[in-house]
Amino acid sequence: MTSETIAAPDIPDRLAFGELVWPQAPDHRCVAALRVTLARMNPDAGLASRLTAIERLGRWVCVGPLPPRGRHAEPAVARLSILSDALDRLPAARTRLVACVASVLRETSGVKLFAEAGVPNDRGLSHETADRLARRFLPTPPNHRDLGELLSRIFIRARDCEWIAAMPFEVMGRLAAQLGDVWTPVRDAMIDSIALICTRVSAIGLSEDIRTRTTPGPLRDSPFFRLPRTPLAALPAAMKACRAELGVVHHKLESTGVSVDVVYSLDTVSRCLDRVAAMLPLVTPGAPPAPPATRSLLRTLAAAPMEDQSLRQLISTNVRLLARKVIERAGETGEHYVTVTRRGYWRMMASAAGGGALTAATCVMKYLTKWGHFPLFIDGVVSAANYAGSFLVMQLLGFTLATKQPSMTAAALAHTIRTRGSHRLDDLVTMIARISRSQFAAAIGNVATVILVAILFNLVHRQVAGEDFLDPDTARTTIASFHPFASGTVFFAALTGVLLWMSSLGAGWLENWVVYRRLPEGFEHSARLGRVFGRQRMARFSRYFAHHVSGFGGSISLGILLGMTPVLGVFFGLPLDVRHVTLSAGSLTLAGWSVGASELSTTFQWACAGIAVIGLLNFGVSFALALGVAFRAREVSRRESIGLAVAVVRRFARSPLEFFYPSAKALARDAAQEPEDEPGSGVGDNGNGNGNGNGNGTGAGRSRGDSTGA
Repeated sequence: MTSETIAAPDIPDRLAFGELVWPQAPDHRCVAALRVTLARMNPDAGLASRLTAIERLGRWVCVGPLPPRGRHAEPAVARLSILSDALDRLPAARTRLVACVASVLRETSGVKLFAEAGVPNDRGLSHETADRLARRFLPTPPNHRDLGELLSRIFIRARDCEWIAAMPFEVMGRLAAQLGDVWTPVRDAMIDSIALICTRVSAIGLSEDIRTRTTPGPLRDSPFFRLPRTPLAALPAAMKACRAELGVVHHKLESTGVSVDVVYSLDTVSRCLDRVAAMLPLVTPGAPPAPPATRSLLRTLAAAPMEDQSLRQLISTNVRLLARKVIERAGETGEHYVTVTRRGYWRMMASAAGGGALTAATCVMKYLTKWGHFPLFIDGVVSAANYAGSFLVMQLLGFTLATKQPSMTAAALAHTIRTRGSHRLDDLVTMIARISRSQFAAAIGNVATVILVAILFNLVHRQVAGEDFLDPDTARTTIASFHPFASGTVFFAALTGVLLWMSSLGAGWLENWVVYRRLPEGFEHSARLGRVFGRQRMARFSRYFAHHVSGFGGSISLGILLGMTPVLGVFFGLPLDVRHVTLSAGSLTLAGWSVGASELSTTFQWACAGIAVIGLLNFGVSFALALGVAFRAREVSRRESIGLAVAVVRRFARSPLEFFYPSAKALARDAAQEPEDEPGSGVGDNGNGNGNGNGNGTGAGRSRGDSTGA
C-alpha cells in the first residue's frame, strides 16, 4: 500500500510532507515511510488496529530506512528527531498520535510489564525453564490488553534497543512535551507494580529457606515483613535494609550450603528490588522529572521480553551464582595443596611418594581386572571400585596424588583474586609460582615412586612366579598405546583431564549437599545412633565425616568416571579411553621390564614422550577448566585475566626456577610480600580427594591378545 492510497486528508501528500519535515531531501525514503506510518494512526479504529499502528511507528524508529545525512550519528535517534520535527510542524499528525497513544495507554495494563517482565517468577528454576521453553516453541494467542506485548513487538532483537542508551535527554524531553499528559495510566501502573513487587519480595524473604538464614529476631522486625507496608517516600531505606538481609543470607550460605532454589530466590529478590529502585524516581510525589531514570527504565523494559525468553541467560545466571558457592569450597580445600616453605615442598613430595606407591598397586589391580574378562558392565563396576578404593585409601592415609590438585588450586587462585584484588599482581603471580612448584613436587613424587615400586613389584613377581608380570605381547601393545601420534593418547589424556575436573565438581557438590542437609549435625544428635554407638563416638564420627566428605565424593565420582567411561564408549560405539600420567608411568615401567633392554627401541622412547604429553594434558586441561569456571563464578573480567597472564610470563622469564623449586630468591620475595602461614603443605587430603586417574595404556590379555588400552 502506498501513501497515496491511505485515507488521511489532514496529512499532506508525500512531497508536501517532505517539504515540511526535511526540505533538503523532501522525497527521502525515510521521510516518506514516516508519512505513511503517521497517516495510519486512527484514534477511532479498534484497539488491535491502534496497537498495530503504534507498533509500526516503533519499528520505524528502531529499524526504519536510513535517515538523511546531517542528523544524529545513531540512526534510531536521528529518526526519533525527525519524528519530533514532524509533530512540531504538523499539528494534525501530532493530534492523531497523541490520541492513539492516550487511548492505548488507557485501555491496556502495564502492571505485568513493570512488575514481571525481565524478573523471574516465584516457582523456581525448573518451572521458569519450562515456561520459557513453552513461550518460545508453543503458539500463544495475542493479549491486546497487555502493554508489555506491544513493547515486545517493537523491540524484537537485542540490537533494536541498543540505541536507547545513546538517546539525548533533550530529544526525550521534546517528545514527551509533544505527547503531553498521556502518561497518567503509566504512572498508576508503576505504583501498582511497586506494591505488587514489594508484596512478592516480602513473601520470598519470609519463606522458610530464606527466613532461617536471616538475622534472628521477631518476624515483625524483619525488613521483608515491613516492606509492603512502607509508603513510597520511605521505600529506599526499607529496600536498603532488605539488601542488608540478603547479605546476611549470602554470608550464611558459606556455612549452611546452598541449593538451586535458594540461589534462584536470592537472585529474584535482588532483581525485584532493582526494578522498584528503577521506578521510584518516576512516581515519587513532588519529585522532579528524571530523564536518566526514564531512559534507564525504558532500556530495561525494552530488553526484558528478550530476557524472558532466553534460556541461556536464565541458566548462566543461576549456574554462575551456584558455581560460586561450590567453587569457594573447592578453593578453601585447594589452599592445602599450595606450599610456601622448603619444608612444605619436601613434605609435599614425600606425601606424593606415598600416593605413587598406592598407584602402582592400583595399576596391578587394573590388569588383573581386565584379565578376568568380566561382562562389560561388571568390568566397568569392578574397575570403578578399584580406582575409587585406591583414592579413598590415599585420602585416609594422608597421601597426595598430583592430578587431584589442578582443579582445587585453580579455585584457590580465583579466590585470591577476589579477596586481594587484581591490582596486587605481584601477590597473585607469587601464588601461581607456589601452585606451579607444588604441582611439580607432587608430580615428581608420584611418577618417581610409581616407577620404583613397579620395578620392585616386577622383580618380586619374577622371583615368585618365574616370569615378568606382563607377557611380551601385552607389553608391546602397552608400549605402542602410549605413542603420542600413532595412538589416541593425546585425546584420551585430554579427556582424562576433563574427568579430573568433573570429579572436583562432584566433590564440591557433595560437600555442599551434606552441609545444606546438615548431615553431620544429624549424625551427632541422632538419638537412635547415639544409643547404639554412644554419643561421644557419634560426635567424633560427625567431625570426621564433615572433614572427609568432600574427598569421599571426589574419590567415588572420579572412580566411576574413569571406570565407566571406556564401558560407555563401547556401548555407544565410541573410541573412548582414559590416560593418566601416574598409572601410565607404572604401566610403561612394567612393560619395559617385560620386553627387556634389547627391545627398548624407538617405540619405547616415543612412549616416554607420550607420558610427558599425558602429564601436561592431565594437569593443563583440568586446571584450565577449573580456572575458567572459577573466574566466571567470581566475575573475574577478561582484562584481569589477561593482565595476570602477562605478569606470569614476565616473572617466569626473570626467574624460571621459582616455578619449580622454592629457591632462596623466591623465599626472599615471599618474605618481602605478605607472609602467609604454611597451609598444610598439601600433605593431608583435607577433604577433597579429587583422586588420580585411570588409563595407562595397558595391553591386558595376558597372552590372550585382547588389548584394552585402558
